Amino acid sequence: MTSKNTGKTGITLNGKFLRFFCVLILSGIFVITQSDRAGGAPKKKDIPKVFFNEKGISASSECGKCHKDIYATWKDSLHSQVKGNVVFWTAYLQAYYDDAEKAKVLCLSCHAPVAIINEDLNLTKKLSREGVNCDFCHSISDIHKENNQFNYKHEFGLLKQGPLKNVESPVHETRFNRLYKHSQFCAKCHEYITDAGVKIIETYSEWEQGPYPKEGTHCQDCHMRKIKGKIVASEIAETLEKEISSHNIAGGHSLAMRDRSLDVQISSVERLKQRLMVSVDITNRGVGHKIPTGLPSKKLILKVAVQSSSGAVLQTQKKVYQKSLVDKNGVPVVKDSDLMLGKGIRIVSDNRINPKETRREHFMFFLPEGGGKKISATVFYSHSPEIVQETPINIKMNEVSKWTNE
Repeated sequence: MTSKNTGKTGITLNGKFLRFFCVLILSGIFVITQSDRAGGAPKKKDIPKVFFNEKGISASSECGKCHKDIYATWKDSLHSQVKGNVVFWTAYLQAYYDDAEKAKVLCLSCHAPVAIINEDLNLTKKLSREGVNCDFCHSISDIHKENNQFNYKHEFGLLKQGPLKNVESPVHETRFNRLYKHSQFCAKCHEYITDAGVKIIETYSEWEQGPYPKEGTHCQDCHMRKIKGKIVASEIAETLEKEISSHNIAGGHSLAMRDRSLDVQISSVERLKQRLMVSVDITNRGVGHKIPTGLPSKKLILKVAVQSSSGAVLQTQKKVYQKSLVDKNGVPVVKDSDLMLGKGIRIVSDNRINPKETRREHFMFFLPEGGGKKISATVFYSHSPEIVQETPINIKMNEVSKWTNE
């Protein structure tokens, strides 16, 4: 048996014990390091064959072979669709008919960016029709602003970037990039300023000028909420995480997002002879930008109605919240395609509701006295796009019949 005296502490340790103790410490460090990994250390199982474009953009379906839950949420999103997004596709066709070359570059740069990069502006390839595909986003390394326009810097190939630290993959390289946690990541497509300097879409600016940046709340915190799921499919690797960031990226089309966005309260009701005065508070309580945002064709409508005790509607009044633009002739620009092409050269009004702002609106109804009255306040999210869709046409060509006495 051998022993070693430290000479400093007076503690004598058995050599075998010392080696065993060191192994325990090193093992402990290893476990801590692994448990600090996002999702834990994967235990590899069956890794599918994945075919990545080593110098360009890969198909999202290749990512979906391992990231099944994430891919499923993206596949059901508007971000994954070009022709399938009937609101966009109709507006795009109208813009294309008006100015084909401008429409292709302007519209597809956000709705089909792969087509721009691969110079497939006629969308002849399946990859070009994937919308905002996985590789387009997860190859972004930086974003910068030039001439009022945000632009991405990409690194296409086998390197995939994202918001998770200390992760590795057997099929591609990985890199943590804090940009993926910041609202600026979304700015290129959610901020559109025309050549004339008119802000058509200013969602990013609305967030930037609001209260949420100081709170550290970014677009991803609301629009990519955590849901149950696995970052890597269980049959491929065992990982510790139980949630994923939803790549459905729900917005104004989502009932869940709309339910958390507004508060409406009837603050006062006063009767003065034949006048009924109603005050209503409307609050943007859960949206990080103005509401509504996006294309100015979208609006909110606050409708206040007075009903009799029998339920009959006696009178209604409304208040509209919207950004309004006019063209060079002073005519209101209301069509999505015209707005996309930048035909609105001047903003004539903008009464949309800022983040965390409460707006008190007053309504006066002239009604005879007597009898109970029910006052209700309802808010509608309103958008009236033209939509091209399949419409069955059934025309009777001929018909014969015959009676029988049997």
